[in-house]
This record gives sequence, structure tokens and C-alpha cells, in this order.
Amino acid sequence: MMDLIKNATFKVILFGTIIAVILIFITFNWLIEFSSFSVGIAKGILGVALVWIFDEYGLKEIDTIKELKKGNIAYALFLLGFFIVIAAAIINS
Repeated sequence: MMDLIKNATFKVILFGTIIAVILIFITFNWLIEFSSFSVGIAKGILGVALVWIFDEYGLKEIDTIKELKKGNIAYALFLLGFFIVIAAAIINS
């Protein structure tokens, strides 16, 4: 658990989530015309979090940065396909 808290990506996602929740609270209570913007930010953060979780825990045995630096196009296309599926799921929710 301590490794997760020390992870910089986790901190950025947590900070973004807190900002998104605050924006959603404000816009749904007082600025309803901007509520779709705050929900869009929350969906974007959710997408980034899902991609990070998949990369961190689903692909433990593959070093993503090393593979992309080697120029592994097949791996990059695999990740792109996965990210497109997540984006489509979030957009249509």
C-alpha cells in the first residue's frame, strides 16, 4: 500500500479526482450549465485511471516504456486499441 501512495501517477490521478468531484458538486448545485464540462473532466480522469491500472497490474511482466522506446509498433497498436475501447465505453456511458 505504501508503494502505491508513493507513486507519482497515483498522486496525480487522486488530485484530479478530488478536483473533478469538487467541480461536479459546484456545477450541479450552482452552475448547472457547466455540469457537462465537469462530468467530461471526471470521465477523462476515469479513463486515465483505468489505463494506468491496466498497465500497472494487467501487464506487470511487460515494461511499457522499454517496449515503446525499442520501437515495438505491435505493442503500441495493442495499447492504442485498448485505449480506444475504454474511450468508447466512457463516451457512451
